[in-house]
Amino acid sequence: MPTVFTNARLIDATGSPAKDGMAIVVEGDRIGWIGPAQQAIIPAEARVFDVGGKTIIPGMIDAHIHICGEIVPNPIAALTDTIPFLSIRGTVNAKAILDSGFTTCRSLGALAYADVAVKLAIENGMVPGPRLLVSGEMVMTEGSGERGYMRPEVQIPESGVFVGVEGARRAVRTQVYHGADVIKLIASGRVGSNAFSMPWDTEMTREEMAAVVDEAHRWGKKVAAHAYSAQSVSDAATAGVDSIEHGALIDEPTLALMAERGTALVPTMTAFHNYLLPGAEERFPAYRLERGRPMAQIQRSNFQKYLEYGLKMATGSDGPRPGALPGTTALELELMVDAGMTPMQALEAATRAGAEVLGLADRVGTLEPGKLADLVVVDGDPLDDIRVLRDPARIRMVVKGGEVVRSLAETA
Repeated sequence: MPTVFTNARLIDATGSPAKDGMAIVVEGDRIGWIGPAQQAIIPAEARVFDVGGKTIIPGMIDAHIHICGEIVPNPIAALTDTIPFLSIRGTVNAKAILDSGFTTCRSLGALAYADVAVKLAIENGMVPGPRLLVSGEMVMTEGSGERGYMRPEVQIPESGVFVGVEGARRAVRTQVYHGADVIKLIASGRVGSNAFSMPWDTEMTREEMAAVVDEAHRWGKKVAAHAYSAQSVSDAATAGVDSIEHGALIDEPTLALMAERGTALVPTMTAFHNYLLPGAEERFPAYRLERGRPMAQIQRSNFQKYLEYGLKMATGSDGPRPGALPGTTALELELMVDAGMTPMQALEAATRAGAEVLGLADRVGTLEPGKLADLVVVDGDPLDDIRVLRDPARIRMVVKGGEVVRSLAETA
Protein backbone atom coordinates (compact mmCIF):
# COMPACT_ATOMS: atom_id res chain seq x y z
CA MET A 1 0.00 0.00 0.00
CA PRO A 2 1.46 3.41 -0.97
CA THR A 3 1.89 6.01 1.76
CA VAL A 4 1.55 9.73 1.12
CA PHE A 5 2.70 12.61 3.32
CA THR A 6 1.18 15.90 2.23
CA ASN A 7 1.23 19.63 3.05
CA ALA A 8 4.68 19.41 4.64
CA ARG A 9 7.53 21.81 5.00
CA LEU A 10 10.34 19.78 3.41
CA ILE A 11 14.06 19.83 4.17
CA ASP A 12 15.55 17.26 1.78
CA ALA A 13 19.24 17.78 2.81
CA THR A 14 20.37 17.87 -0.82
CA GLY A 15 21.62 21.43 -0.48
CA SER A 16 18.31 22.94 -1.62
CA PRO A 17 16.45 25.37 0.64
CA ALA A 18 13.42 24.24 2.63
CA LYS A 19 10.16 24.14 0.67
CA ASP A 20 6.59 24.53 1.94
CA GLY A 21 3.45 22.76 0.77
CA MET A 22 5.23 19.60 -0.35
CA ALA A 23 4.20 15.97 -0.66
CA ILE A 24 6.11 12.69 -0.59
CA VAL A 25 4.73 9.49 -2.11
CA VAL A 26 6.27 6.32 -0.66
CA GLU A 27 6.02 3.12 -2.67
CA GLY A 28 7.16 0.04 -0.79
CA ASP A 29 10.43 0.86 0.94
CA ARG A 30 11.37 3.66 -1.49
CA ILE A 31 10.47 7.26 -2.18
CA GLY A 32 8.45 7.26 -5.38
CA TRP A 33 7.75 10.96 -5.89
CA ILE A 34 8.36 14.35 -4.27
CA GLY A 35 6.76 17.60 -5.34
CA PRO A 36 4.17 20.30 -4.60
CA ALA A 37 1.19 18.83 -2.75
CA GLN A 38 -1.30 20.16 -5.31
CA GLN A 39 0.47 18.17 -8.02
CA ALA A 40 0.54 14.87 -6.15
CA ILE A 41 -1.29 11.94 -7.72
CA ILE A 42 -2.60 10.00 -4.75
CA PRO A 43 -3.59 6.38 -5.39
CA ALA A 44 -7.06 5.47 -4.10
CA GLU A 45 -5.63 2.76 -1.85
CA ALA A 46 -2.92 5.03 -0.37
CA ARG A 47 -2.56 5.74 3.30
CA VAL A 48 -2.48 9.54 3.57
CA PHE A 49 -0.96 11.63 6.34
CA ASP A 50 -1.72 15.34 6.32
CA VAL A 51 1.27 16.86 8.11
CA GLY A 52 0.37 20.49 7.63
CA GLY A 53 2.34 22.76 9.95
CA LYS A 54 5.08 20.19 10.38
CA THR A 55 8.50 19.62 8.83
CA ILE A 56 9.75 16.47 7.12
CA ILE A 57 13.48 15.74 7.27
CA PRO A 58 15.49 12.69 6.24
CA GLY A 59 15.91 9.94 8.80
CA MET A 60 18.91 11.03 10.82
CA ILE A 61 22.24 9.22 11.14
CA ASP A 62 24.45 8.70 14.18
CA ALA A 63 27.88 7.81 12.81
CA HIS A 64 29.40 6.84 16.17
CA ILE A 65 27.48 4.87 18.75
CA HIS A 66 28.10 1.83 20.90
CA ILE A 67 24.78 0.06 20.51
CA CYS A 68 25.40 -2.12 23.57
CA GLY A 69 26.70 0.78 25.67
CA GLU A 70 25.73 1.28 29.31
CA ILE A 71 24.23 4.35 30.98
CA VAL A 72 25.11 3.26 34.51
CA PRO A 73 28.79 3.91 35.34
CA ASN A 74 30.69 0.64 35.72
CA PRO A 75 34.47 0.89 35.34
CA ILE A 76 34.80 -2.89 35.29
CA ALA A 77 31.93 -3.59 32.88
CA ALA A 78 34.20 -5.65 30.63
CA LEU A 79 34.71 -8.02 33.57
CA THR A 80 31.12 -8.18 34.81
CA ASP A 81 28.65 -7.80 31.92
CA THR A 82 27.84 -11.08 30.20
CA ILE A 83 27.64 -11.15 26.40
CA PRO A 84 23.92 -12.09 26.35
CA PHE A 85 23.25 -9.12 28.63
CA LEU A 86 25.15 -6.81 26.26
CA SER A 87 22.99 -7.95 23.34
CA ILE A 88 19.75 -7.53 25.29
CA ARG A 89 20.81 -4.05 26.37
CA GLY A 90 21.64 -3.29 22.74
CA THR A 91 18.10 -4.11 21.63
CA VAL A 92 16.65 -1.77 24.26
CA ASN A 93 19.04 0.98 23.18
CA ALA A 94 18.17 0.36 19.54
CA LYS A 95 14.47 1.04 19.99
CA ALA A 96 15.09 4.28 21.88
CA ILE A 97 17.49 5.46 19.18
CA LEU A 98 15.02 4.67 16.38
CA ASP A 99 12.15 6.39 18.18
CA SER A 100 14.24 9.58 18.39
CA GLY A 101 14.42 9.83 14.58
CA PHE A 102 17.79 8.19 13.95
CA THR A 103 17.10 5.52 11.35
CA THR A 104 20.72 4.60 10.53
CA CYS A 105 23.65 4.21 12.91
CA ARG A 106 27.24 3.00 12.92
CA SER A 107 28.21 1.07 16.05
CA LEU A 108 31.96 1.20 16.71
CA GLY A 109 32.88 -1.52 19.13
CA ALA A 110 31.33 -4.24 21.27
CA LEU A 111 32.78 -7.23 23.06
CA ALA A 112 32.28 -10.68 21.51
CA TYR A 113 30.30 -9.34 18.53
CA ALA A 114 27.26 -8.43 20.62
CA ASP A 115 26.66 -5.59 18.14
CA VAL A 116 26.51 -8.08 15.26
CA ALA A 117 23.82 -9.97 17.17
CA VAL A 118 21.76 -6.81 17.63
CA LYS A 119 22.11 -5.95 13.94
CA LEU A 120 20.93 -9.40 12.90
CA ALA A 121 17.97 -9.24 15.31
CA ILE A 122 16.89 -5.93 13.75
CA GLU A 123 17.37 -7.14 10.18
CA ASN A 124 15.32 -10.27 10.90
CA GLY A 125 12.45 -8.24 12.32
CA MET A 126 12.86 -9.64 15.81
CA VAL A 127 13.33 -6.23 17.46
CA PRO A 128 12.88 -2.62 16.31
CA GLY A 129 15.95 -0.52 15.71
CA PRO A 130 17.87 1.62 13.26
CA ARG A 131 19.67 0.29 10.21
CA LEU A 132 23.05 -0.70 11.65
CA LEU A 133 26.62 -0.87 10.46
CA VAL A 134 28.76 -2.60 13.09
CA SER A 135 32.47 -3.01 13.72
CA GLY A 136 32.58 -6.07 15.96
CA GLU A 137 35.56 -5.87 18.30
CA MET A 138 37.91 -2.91 18.08
CA VAL A 139 41.29 -3.36 16.41
CA MET A 140 44.11 -2.31 18.75
CA THR A 141 47.71 -3.09 19.59
CA GLU A 142 48.71 -5.29 22.49
CA GLY A 143 49.23 -2.94 25.43
CA SER A 144 46.53 -0.50 24.34
CA GLY A 145 44.90 1.41 27.18
CA GLU A 146 41.45 1.11 25.61
CA ARG A 147 40.11 -1.21 28.32
CA GLY A 148 41.83 0.56 31.18
CA TYR A 149 44.56 -0.77 33.42
CA MET A 150 44.43 -4.43 34.47
CA ARG A 151 46.95 -6.50 36.41
CA PRO A 152 49.11 -8.69 34.16
CA GLU A 153 47.29 -11.91 35.06
CA VAL A 154 43.87 -10.44 34.15
CA GLN A 155 43.06 -11.17 30.53
CA ILE A 156 39.96 -10.44 28.45
CA PRO A 157 40.36 -12.28 25.14
CA GLU A 158 39.65 -9.92 22.24
CA SER A 159 40.13 -10.89 18.63
CA GLY A 160 41.03 -7.33 17.63
CA VAL A 161 44.18 -7.17 19.78
CA PHE A 162 47.31 -7.70 17.70
CA VAL A 163 51.08 -7.36 17.51
CA GLY A 164 52.85 -6.20 14.34
CA VAL A 165 51.84 -5.79 10.73
CA GLU A 166 50.77 -9.37 10.08
CA GLY A 167 48.84 -9.38 13.34
CA ALA A 168 47.05 -6.23 12.20
CA ARG A 169 45.93 -7.89 8.99
CA ARG A 170 44.77 -10.97 10.88
CA ALA A 171 42.78 -8.84 13.32
CA VAL A 172 40.95 -7.12 10.44
CA ARG A 173 40.19 -10.41 8.70
CA THR A 174 38.81 -11.80 11.95
CA GLN A 175 36.36 -8.91 12.32
CA VAL A 176 35.20 -9.32 8.74
CA TYR A 177 34.74 -13.07 9.27
CA HIS A 178 32.49 -12.41 12.27
CA GLY A 179 30.27 -9.91 10.45
CA ALA A 180 31.91 -6.49 10.73
CA ASP A 181 30.77 -3.84 8.25
CA VAL A 182 33.46 -1.34 9.27
CA ILE A 183 36.78 -1.54 11.10
CA LYS A 184 37.32 0.49 14.29
CA LEU A 185 41.02 1.26 14.80
CA ILE A 186 42.39 2.52 18.13
CA ALA A 187 45.21 4.92 17.26
CA SER A 188 45.62 6.80 20.55
CA GLY A 189 44.97 6.64 24.27
CA ARG A 190 41.53 7.29 25.67
CA VAL A 191 39.79 9.81 27.89
CA GLY A 192 37.60 7.18 29.55
CA SER A 193 40.51 4.98 30.64
CA ASN A 194 42.66 4.80 33.75
CA ALA A 195 45.54 3.22 31.81
CA PHE A 196 48.99 4.78 31.79
CA SER A 197 48.69 5.71 28.10
CA MET A 198 47.06 9.12 27.71
CA PRO A 199 44.73 10.52 25.02
CA TRP A 200 47.64 12.37 23.45
CA ASP A 201 49.77 9.21 23.18
CA THR A 202 49.91 7.30 19.90
CA GLU A 203 49.44 3.57 20.48
CA MET A 204 50.00 2.17 17.00
CA THR A 205 52.88 2.45 14.53
CA ARG A 206 52.36 3.97 11.11
CA GLU A 207 53.16 0.61 9.52
CA GLU A 208 50.50 -1.11 11.64
CA MET A 209 47.92 1.55 10.78
CA ALA A 210 48.74 1.22 7.09
CA ALA A 211 48.30 -2.56 7.32
CA VAL A 212 44.91 -2.22 9.02
CA VAL A 213 43.69 0.22 6.38
CA ASP A 214 45.05 -1.74 3.43
CA GLU A 215 43.51 -5.00 4.63
CA ALA A 216 40.16 -3.37 5.44
CA HIS A 217 39.97 -1.61 2.09
CA ARG A 218 40.91 -4.84 0.34
CA TRP A 219 37.73 -6.29 1.85
CA GLY A 220 35.72 -3.20 0.89
CA LYS A 221 35.40 -1.98 4.48
CA LYS A 222 35.87 1.58 5.71
CA VAL A 223 38.12 2.35 8.68
CA ALA A 224 37.14 4.64 11.55
CA ALA A 225 40.09 5.66 13.73
CA HIS A 226 39.76 6.62 17.38
CA ALA A 227 42.40 9.36 17.65
CA TYR A 228 42.84 12.47 19.78
CA SER A 229 46.32 13.88 19.26
CA ALA A 230 47.60 15.68 16.20
CA GLN A 231 50.26 13.00 15.73
CA SER A 232 47.86 10.05 15.92
CA VAL A 233 45.37 11.81 13.63
CA SER A 234 48.12 12.70 11.17
CA ASP A 235 49.42 9.12 11.14
CA ALA A 236 45.92 7.73 10.68
CA ALA A 237 45.05 10.15 7.89
CA THR A 238 48.33 9.40 6.13
CA ALA A 239 47.56 5.69 6.42
CA GLY A 240 44.27 6.33 4.60
CA VAL A 241 41.60 5.91 7.28
CA ASP A 242 38.17 7.08 6.18
CA SER A 243 37.16 8.96 9.32
CA ILE A 244 38.70 10.31 12.49
CA GLU A 245 36.63 9.79 15.63
CA HIS A 246 36.96 12.51 18.32
CA GLY A 247 40.11 14.32 17.09
CA ALA A 248 39.90 16.91 19.84
CA LEU A 249 43.60 17.84 19.76
CA ILE A 250 44.00 18.33 15.99
CA ASP A 251 46.31 21.19 15.00
CA GLU A 252 46.21 23.24 11.79
CA PRO A 253 48.80 21.23 9.80
CA THR A 254 46.78 18.11 10.56
CA LEU A 255 43.55 19.83 9.56
CA ALA A 256 45.18 20.74 6.27
CA LEU A 257 46.26 17.14 5.77
CA MET A 258 42.75 15.85 6.48
CA ALA A 259 41.24 18.37 4.09
CA GLU A 260 43.75 17.42 1.39
CA ARG A 261 43.10 13.69 1.77
CA GLY A 262 39.34 13.99 2.25
CA THR A 263 39.44 12.43 5.71
CA ALA A 264 36.12 12.93 7.48
CA LEU A 265 35.74 13.95 11.13
CA VAL A 266 33.18 12.67 13.61
CA PRO A 267 33.84 15.02 16.55
CA THR A 268 31.54 13.34 19.14
CA MET A 269 31.16 16.61 21.05
CA THR A 270 28.51 15.08 23.31
CA ALA A 271 31.05 12.70 24.80
CA PHE A 272 33.15 15.55 26.19
CA HIS A 273 30.16 17.77 26.99
CA ASN A 274 28.94 15.06 29.37
CA TYR A 275 31.85 15.84 31.68
CA LEU A 276 30.61 19.41 32.06
CA LEU A 277 27.01 18.61 32.98
CA PRO A 278 25.59 18.82 36.49
CA GLY A 279 26.15 15.60 38.38
CA ALA A 280 29.25 14.66 36.40
CA GLU A 281 31.20 14.18 39.62
CA GLU A 282 28.75 11.43 40.65
CA ARG A 283 28.75 9.73 37.25
CA PHE A 284 32.46 9.73 36.45
CA PRO A 285 35.69 9.06 38.36
CA ALA A 286 38.12 11.95 38.79
CA TYR A 287 40.55 10.72 36.12
CA ARG A 288 37.83 10.90 33.45
CA LEU A 289 36.86 14.43 34.46
CA GLU A 290 40.51 15.51 34.46
CA ARG A 291 41.02 14.14 30.94
CA GLY A 292 37.60 14.90 29.48
CA ARG A 293 36.82 18.44 30.56
CA PRO A 294 39.81 20.02 28.79
CA MET A 295 38.84 18.10 25.63
CA ALA A 296 35.44 19.80 25.61
CA GLN A 297 37.01 23.23 25.86
CA ILE A 298 39.79 22.58 23.32
CA GLN A 299 37.42 21.07 20.77
CA ARG A 300 34.99 23.96 21.12
CA SER A 301 37.80 26.46 20.50
CA ASN A 302 39.01 24.47 17.48
CA PHE A 303 35.61 23.95 15.89
CA GLN A 304 35.66 27.07 13.75
CA LYS A 305 38.89 25.81 12.18
CA TYR A 306 37.12 22.58 11.20
CA LEU A 307 34.65 24.71 9.28
CA GLU A 308 37.30 26.94 7.75
CA TYR A 309 39.19 23.93 6.38
CA GLY A 310 35.98 22.49 4.97
CA LEU A 311 36.17 19.14 6.74
CA LYS A 312 33.33 16.76 6.08
CA MET A 313 31.75 16.27 9.51
CA ALA A 314 29.18 13.71 10.55
CA THR A 315 27.10 13.59 13.72
CA GLY A 316 28.27 11.05 16.29
CA SER A 317 27.13 10.85 19.91
CA ASP A 318 29.51 8.15 21.21
CA GLY A 319 26.56 6.96 23.27
CA PRO A 320 24.73 5.51 25.02
CA ARG A 321 26.90 6.29 28.02
CA PRO A 322 26.55 7.73 31.53
CA GLY A 323 24.93 11.13 31.13
CA ALA A 324 23.77 10.39 27.56
CA LEU A 325 20.69 8.18 27.40
CA PRO A 326 19.87 6.29 24.20
CA GLY A 327 17.74 8.52 22.02
CA THR A 328 19.42 11.82 22.93
CA THR A 329 21.81 12.04 19.96
CA ALA A 330 20.18 15.27 18.76
CA LEU A 331 22.14 17.07 21.48
CA GLU A 332 25.14 16.66 19.17
CA LEU A 333 23.43 18.88 16.59
CA GLU A 334 22.81 21.53 19.24
CA LEU A 335 26.47 21.49 20.25
CA MET A 336 27.55 21.81 16.62
CA VAL A 337 25.30 24.82 16.14
CA ASP A 338 26.51 26.36 19.39
CA ALA A 339 30.11 25.92 18.17
CA GLY A 340 29.55 27.67 14.84
CA MET A 341 27.53 25.58 12.38
CA THR A 342 24.29 26.85 10.93
CA PRO A 343 21.24 24.71 11.72
CA MET A 344 21.22 23.52 8.09
CA GLN A 345 24.88 22.49 8.30
CA ALA A 346 24.21 20.57 11.51
CA LEU A 347 21.18 18.87 10.01
CA GLU A 348 23.21 17.90 6.94
CA ALA A 349 25.92 16.49 9.24
CA ALA A 350 23.21 14.20 10.62
CA THR A 351 21.86 13.25 7.20
CA ARG A 352 23.71 13.70 3.91
CA ALA A 353 27.25 13.93 5.34
CA GLY A 354 26.57 11.04 7.68
CA ALA A 355 25.47 8.88 4.77
CA GLU A 356 28.59 9.81 2.82
CA VAL A 357 30.87 8.95 5.75
CA LEU A 358 29.16 5.58 6.15
CA GLY A 359 29.27 4.83 2.42
CA LEU A 360 25.47 4.77 2.16
CA ALA A 361 24.85 7.97 0.19
CA ASP A 362 23.17 6.04 -2.63
CA ARG A 363 20.55 4.73 -0.21
CA VAL A 364 19.91 7.19 2.63
CA GLY A 365 20.74 10.68 3.91
CA THR A 366 18.59 12.77 1.58
CA LEU A 367 14.98 12.77 0.48
CA GLU A 368 15.03 11.96 -3.23
CA PRO A 369 13.00 9.63 -5.47
CA GLY A 370 14.53 6.17 -5.58
CA LYS A 371 16.16 6.34 -2.15
CA LEU A 372 15.00 4.42 0.87
CA ALA A 373 12.01 6.07 2.50
CA ASP A 374 13.65 7.08 5.78
CA LEU A 375 12.03 10.25 7.09
CA VAL A 376 11.03 12.06 10.25
CA VAL A 377 8.00 14.30 10.76
CA VAL A 378 8.89 17.09 13.19
CA ASP A 379 6.51 19.42 14.98
CA GLY A 380 8.34 22.68 14.31
CA ASP A 381 11.22 23.74 12.10
CA PRO A 382 14.75 22.68 13.10
CA LEU A 383 16.16 25.49 10.96
CA ASP A 384 14.49 27.96 13.30
CA ASP A 385 15.33 26.02 16.47
CA ILE A 386 17.57 22.95 16.25
CA ARG A 387 16.49 22.02 19.78
CA VAL A 388 13.14 20.69 18.54
CA LEU A 389 14.95 17.54 17.40
CA ARG A 390 15.78 16.63 21.02
CA ASP A 391 12.19 16.95 22.23
CA PRO A 392 10.47 13.51 22.06
CA ALA A 393 7.06 15.19 21.83
CA ARG A 394 8.17 17.03 18.68
CA ILE A 395 9.21 13.85 16.84
CA ARG A 396 5.72 13.09 15.55
CA MET A 397 6.52 10.26 13.14
CA VAL A 398 9.50 8.11 12.22
CA VAL A 399 9.56 6.14 8.98
CA LYS A 400 12.26 3.59 8.20
CA GLY A 401 12.33 1.92 4.81
CA GLY A 402 8.73 2.95 4.13
CA GLU A 403 7.43 1.54 7.41
CA VAL A 404 5.93 3.87 10.00
CA VAL A 405 7.84 2.74 13.08
CA ARG A 406 6.71 5.51 15.41
CA SER A 407 3.66 7.77 15.27
CA LEU A 408 2.32 10.06 17.98
CA ALA A 409 -0.66 11.26 15.94
CA GLU A 410 -1.93 9.89 12.65
CA THR A 411 -4.37 11.63 10.32
CA ALA A 412 -5.55 9.25 7.64
